[in-house]
Amino acid sequence: MTQQTPQATNLGVKLPRLVEKYKETYTASKDAHERARQVLPAGNTRSVLHSNPFPLVVGSAERSKITTIDGVTLEDFVSDFSAGIYGHSHPTIKAAVQEALATGFSLGGITEKEAQLGEILTTRFPSLEKVRFCNSGTEANTFAIATAIAYTKREKILVFANGYHGGTLSFPANGNPMNLPHQFVIGTYDNIQDTRPLVTEDLAAILVEPMQGAGGMRPASREFLHFLRQAADDVGAVLIFDEVITSRLHYHGIQGALDVRPDMTTLGKYLGGGFPFGAFGGSSKIMDLFDPAVTPGVLHHSGTFNNNIFTMCVAVAASNLITKDSIKELNRLGDRVRNEGNSLLQTAGFHGFRFIGYGSAVGIWYKGDDADALRDCFYFSMLDRGINIGRRGFLFMNLAHNDASVDKVIEALSGFAAEVVAGGDDGEH
Repeated sequence: MTQQTPQATNLGVKLPRLVEKYKETYTASKDAHERARQVLPAGNTRSVLHSNPFPLVVGSAERSKITTIDGVTLEDFVSDFSAGIYGHSHPTIKAAVQEALATGFSLGGITEKEAQLGEILTTRFPSLEKVRFCNSGTEANTFAIATAIAYTKREKILVFANGYHGGTLSFPANGNPMNLPHQFVIGTYDNIQDTRPLVTEDLAAILVEPMQGAGGMRPASREFLHFLRQAADDVGAVLIFDEVITSRLHYHGIQGALDVRPDMTTLGKYLGGGFPFGAFGGSSKIMDLFDPAVTPGVLHHSGTFNNNIFTMCVAVAASNLITKDSIKELNRLGDRVRNEGNSLLQTAGFHGFRFIGYGSAVGIWYKGDDADALRDCFYFSMLDRGINIGRRGFLFMNLAHNDASVDKVIEALSGFAAEVVAGGDDGEH
């Protein structure tokens, strides 16, 4: 019979108390969730936000904080799953929305903002010679795959286990019945030896995240990404970098940071300034498949809201907030969480619990028999201390955060560690 560790015993006592306190604190959120469940399966239309016993319901947000409909204000490190890089209700974003309102909307035509945004993106990301817009990262990856198939006249797509490229393009261990019916070949992420045999001359594309986001904030090595570049060249496949998340980690994306130039890049999330946005692009020889003057009758890509005036205005304005210096500062704050957090956890004697990721994208790694309980206990404990993190295990820095914000995280982590190791009192907060 296996004897429980003191940590496991303390988690078993602490977690039920935290969940009960959560239920007592967020009664308005519970009522709103029950109402939503009557008309929305699971009470939401974004499955990643599902949370037991019920999710928080947000009433408002300002700068680095959200306030739930229960009247509880929390320091927000979810940052809308990386899309909220500007913080909440940024004045520059507000002004851009007013500009869009002043022009009229649902214009049904081309505006000058489209070319402006195209110039901004092709300047930032080395692989983008030409670019097209859509409404999400999922759409961007869908169109990039279709483009690669049309360009190569092949069908197979190499992707990687635990990769996430959108709701219809994800590869968890248990599979995804919602996936598009492409001929996917699934490789092992960041493993050259296992991937090499999968690179064959019938591949249309290799689609990869330079850092897996939903797959656990796992950065790929420079060697692996350079290997994929050479492998794609060797067999004539299109190398696609999904930089929907990783474009926030360096001004020129991970492709710029590691000097690996893909054939195509997909973008989304924060680049729309908080509005629905996606983009896919690459070399002119590939993207000219969409230009009837160059390649008559090949590819047609449309969408009512691809160039909607709200996203175009806000994205152009928000681009001024994302500078080399601002990205460097966000990465510094993320590094602080990782370095100081891991030092604290090591001193406290935790095993199977550490901070990972890259720059401003901070993942939380849980492993072992206690992993699920530890993850939930940490999540509810952080909420109890006024901090909102991603329940599955992440924090994203945004422009409203500063060193004081990180201090709050480290202080809360210290309190949590002391309670779990020593079995402290839950009722102190």
